[in-house]
Amino acid sequence: METSKDLFKELEIAEKLFLDGSIKNAQKKVRYVLNKSKNFKNIPNKLRHKLNAAINKSRYFDDISSFATNPKRDELISMVNKLIEQPLKDPRKHAHAINDIQGQWQLLDISSKSASKSQWLKFNELTNKAWESCKEYFDEIKQIKINNAIERDKIIDEINNYVINNNDNWSSIKDLSRYLHKMFQKWQSFAPVLDKDLNRLKKLYFEARKPINDQILKQENINKEKKELLIGKVNEINDEDNQICINKFKDLKSQWQKIGPSGRKNDNKLWSKFNKDADRFFIEKKQAIKDEIEIVLKLMSELDSDIKSVNEVENELKNFKNISNTKEIKQIKNLIKTKKLAQLKKINDEKLSKYKNIYDVLINKDSLENVQNVFKGPIEDSYKNNKSNLDELIYSCLKLEILAKVDSLKKYQNLRNTIQLELLQDKFNKADKKDLNNIDSLICHYINNFSSSDAGPEHKKLWNRMTKCFEVLI
Repeated sequence: METSKDLFKELEIAEKLFLDGSIKNAQKKVRYVLNKSKNFKNIPNKLRHKLNAAINKSRYFDDISSFATNPKRDELISMVNKLIEQPLKDPRKHAHAINDIQGQWQLLDISSKSASKSQWLKFNELTNKAWESCKEYFDEIKQIKINNAIERDKIIDEINNYVINNNDNWSSIKDLSRYLHKMFQKWQSFAPVLDKDLNRLKKLYFEARKPINDQILKQENINKEKKELLIGKVNEINDEDNQICINKFKDLKSQWQKIGPSGRKNDNKLWSKFNKDADRFFIEKKQAIKDEIEIVLKLMSELDSDIKSVNEVENELKNFKNISNTKEIKQIKNLIKTKKLAQLKKINDEKLSKYKNIYDVLINKDSLENVQNVFKGPIEDSYKNNKSNLDELIYSCLKLEILAKVDSLKKYQNLRNTIQLELLQDKFNKADKKDLNNIDSLICHYINNFSSSDAGPEHKKLWNRMTKCFEVLI
């Protein structure tokens, strides 16, 4: 015999179920307390007030459920009316349409408050009338419903066996939830059933699932306690070295991630508190990051305006330890890359300009001030040449075109083939390798075989072709 204290505790459980969103289970508790309270001659005021509050809350959720599902029920009634007014020509399709509507109606009863008596009587009357146009098919549909009930009984047995087999060694919350979802999908695939079977099956189905739901709730509570324990450990961290504090927090965070869920409602709150209690460790680090970012922004400005060189900036960046993946670091690295490319282009442009200038120096015997040192001696010697060796000049040009992968004139194809064979032999005979396999050596070869005394259009054309190779190779 329950005491008023026992019923009061049951109402507290019901209140928690309402808060957790388990409305059906909460309403079941309230009905249980209401029935038991009828055995009391005098109900204590405290219990009466709490019971009335629970009954009002139960009715509130019923009203909300009705508000959400009644339009759908009205729609289903309209669909039956339409089938009565315009029966489908194919009795099989007509019966299936009625069958589908009844299945949707029953699913609404499972997922929300059952239909009112007036709604049910109206729906039942209309469906019976809709069946009249396909009476010959009724027995077949009835057998489908009977078979669905048999399959649902099997599902209930399967869930009960699962509970028996796992009662001593339950799986994780994730696996249990996945199993319940799988069985629910299977359950829904066998609708509708006969009206006389619906309530019985529904009751047995929820009773079969209850031990699994209870186990999920139990595991969630255990996980909640574990997470609360870790939150307490965060508060206990108090080392002088801030980095040690951060490392300890990261260890606790790793432990946290291995703990399963603690309920949808609890998880977000606990996670927020866990991180909030650790904010004090990261204040110093956040300031260090902020300071380093300010320095990087200043360096970026100095680099962009050429106040500091690329090398100076790169050396200073080595000292930063906290902002390796920030957008500011990526921006300054992109700027460094742009600066390096600009410097390289400038060097190459200057080098190309000096190369191009060599021919004018050879012809006009201009100052050697802007000529690379490697060419000064050969140029001075060329001034003593009385005649150019055109074959060697052509050789220099063709070899440079091969190195630059530039096409040569067709009339020089045989000579080009000979030079390519020579390059191949040099590749495999390093000891006998000639020194005419780069720009500078081929330019020197050209200079050594050039004479301004007989220089003509052919010499100039060869040099222009070589100039195109300089642009490619540089």
